[in-house]
Amino acid sequence: MQFADLVGQNVSILVPVIHATKLQNVKIVGVENGGIWIESQTLTNLALASLKIPASPTGLRWFVPYSGIALAMVGGGGPALDESAFGV
Repeated sequence: MQFADLVGQNVSILVPVIHATKLQNVKIVGVENGGIWIESQTLTNLALASLKIPASPTGLRWFVPYSGIALAMVGGGGPALDESAFGV
């Protein structure tokens, strides 16, 4: 699987510059050799608050270099279970 296969899809990524431990739900909108372009409500909220404006006339997209992504997660295959919830 490659990020290019996920363009247009929502994925969860861990980007420590956004938050050290919380996965971010983002939409991948583009892929380059050095990283991915995403739509992120978390980053949009931070940017608009920083600019002290309530809205932007256009959606905001963000470039995240591969070096800034700690991990990425997408669903696939069968169900995912928390072993400890089942006493395993």
